[in-house]
Amino acid sequence: MSMASKLRRVRLTALCLAATALLTACGSAADTGETEAAREETADWTETGEVVADAYVADSVFSLCYDPDGSMNPVAATSSTNMLFWSLMYDSVFTVDENFAVSSEIVTNIETSDYIWWVFTVDTSIEFNDGSTLTAQDVAYSIQRAMQSDYYKNRLSVIYGISAMSTDTFAITTAYADSQLTSVLNIPIIKYGSYNDAVPAGTGPYMLNEDGDALVLFEGNRHADEMPLDTIYLRSFDNTSDKISAFEDSVIDIVTNDPTGIYNLGYGSANEVRYYTTTNMHYLGFNMQSLFFSSYARRYAMLFAVDRKTFAEEEMSGCAVASALPLLPTSELYDSEYAAKFSYDPDKMLELMTAAGVGDLDSDGEFEYDYAGIVVELNLKFIVNNDSAVKVREARKIAEELNAAGITTTLYELGYDDYVNCLLEGDYDFYYGEIRLTPDWSLMSLLDSEQDVSYSHVVDSQYAELIKAYLGADDASRYELYQEALRYVMENGAIVPICFERRQILTHRGVVSGINATQYDLFNRFQDWTITFD
Repeated sequence: MSMASKLRRVRLTALCLAATALLTACGSAADTGETEAAREETADWTETGEVVADAYVADSVFSLCYDPDGSMNPVAATSSTNMLFWSLMYDSVFTVDENFAVSSEIVTNIETSDYIWWVFTVDTSIEFNDGSTLTAQDVAYSIQRAMQSDYYKNRLSVIYGISAMSTDTFAITTAYADSQLTSVLNIPIIKYGSYNDAVPAGTGPYMLNEDGDALVLFEGNRHADEMPLDTIYLRSFDNTSDKISAFEDSVIDIVTNDPTGIYNLGYGSANEVRYYTTTNMHYLGFNMQSLFFSSYARRYAMLFAVDRKTFAEEEMSGCAVASALPLLPTSELYDSEYAAKFSYDPDKMLELMTAAGVGDLDSDGEFEYDYAGIVVELNLKFIVNNDSAVKVREARKIAEELNAAGITTTLYELGYDDYVNCLLEGDYDFYYGEIRLTPDWSLMSLLDSEQDVSYSHVVDSQYAELIKAYLGADDASRYELYQEALRYVMENGAIVPICFERRQILTHRGVVSGINATQYDLFNRFQDWTITFD
C-alpha cells in the first residue's frame, strides 16, 4: 500500500454474500438512509446520519469474502459471492443509484425518436485493464450475452435486437416502445469475446492480482486517484460458520444479510447495521383460470385481506416497507390517497365476497360460491414456497383469517420444485410470491402471458397493452399513463401487493461511513466511503 493510501481516510466495504434466493418473483423499498431500527444503541449520530462510535478493528487491511472456485465473470453471474464486488472490477453500461436515478459514465449520447430504435454513443477513451480501449462492440456484446444469462434475461426481455454500428456507437431495437430502457441496462461490461473467461478484462478501478488473492488498483482507470485503497484482500471460508466468525473477529470488515430470508446468517448484535432497499416485492398472485378467482370481483376483495403494515413492521422486523401498490411509496408515481383505499379491512373483504356470490348458498352451514349458476363447494388451494419461514408464517396468517371469515382455504407449504410445478400447471387458486421488479415498475413479467414468470394464466391482453403504453410514455405523460395502467391492475385484482424488502449491511463499530449501497451495487460511489482503522 502506498504512503498516500496510508494517510488517507479509507473509504471501503467488504462483502460476504449470504446469496440471493428467488421464488416466483422478487421487489423493493426506497429508504436511502439509516433508520431508527438500524442505529446501534451505543453509537452517537451526526446531523448527516452517520455513526460516531469507538472503532473496533482487528487489523489495518481491508478484506472481502470471496469464492476461489467460482467465476468472477459478472455477465455469466454464476458465483453469488463474487457478484457482490463485481463493480470494483467492471463498469456498468448505466448505473441505477440508491434513489433509482439512472446515469452513465460509459454512454455519452443517446438518440431515439420513438423509444423503439435507440442509438448509443460510447466513450472510447476508457481503458480495459489489458491495455486495450473500450468500443461499442464490447458494450453491445456484454448486453447481448447478458440477455442469455438467467441472472439478467428477464429484465432485458424488452430488447429485440442489439448490434455495434461503429467503433463508438451501438443500436438497440426493442419489442415495444420503452422510454425507460436505460433503467434496465445496468449491465457490467466485459471485453468482446470473453464470456467464457473466469476473469474477463474489465474497465473498473480494480483488477485481480496474479496470485488471485487480492484486488489491486488499476492505474489506468480514470478514477484511480480517487480510490481509497491500493489493495483489497480476498479471503475464502469453508462454511457459513467460518464466515460469521471471520466477520465477528474483524477478519472481514463488512457483510450483507437478508434477516428475513433463508440465508439469514445470524450475526452478533455488537455491530452497526444499515439498510439498503430493494425492488423485491412480496405479493399474492391468482390463477385467473381457476373457478373461484376467474372472477375479478373475488380477486379485488382479496386486496383488503392482508395486514401489510403489521407484517412489515413485526413479522419482517422492520426489514420491509409496506405498500398497497406495486411500487415503492417514495416513488413519484405513488398515489398515497389511492393506496389508502386498499387498507386492511377484513369486514370489507367479506362484504365484497358476499356481493360476488360467496356465502352459505345451500344452507348447510358452510360457504359456497356461484359459478355460472352452479353452487360450488368452497375450498381454495393456497400455495407458498416453504424455503422462507417468514413467508410461511404470513401465508398461514392469511389462510387462518380467510378460514375464520368462512372462506375455506387450505395452505400447501411446498418445496421449490413442487411450488413452481403447481404454478406452471395452474394447480392452485392463489399463491404467495416474490418478484424483483425493475426500476421502471413494469408489471409485464407478471401480467404478460408470454413472460417466463407470468404464472397467473392471464387471458386479458389489456394489462400488457396499458403497461406498454406507460412504458412508452414521455416525461410529460408518464404519470397519467402509469395511473391508468395501475388502476386497471388494482380494480381487476390482478395481484395483491404486500411489501418491499430491505437488506442489512453490517459493519464494525465506528469503522465505516458514507455508505450509499444499492441492491445493484454495494460499492455504489465507492470513492465516498470512509473507513478509519484507528
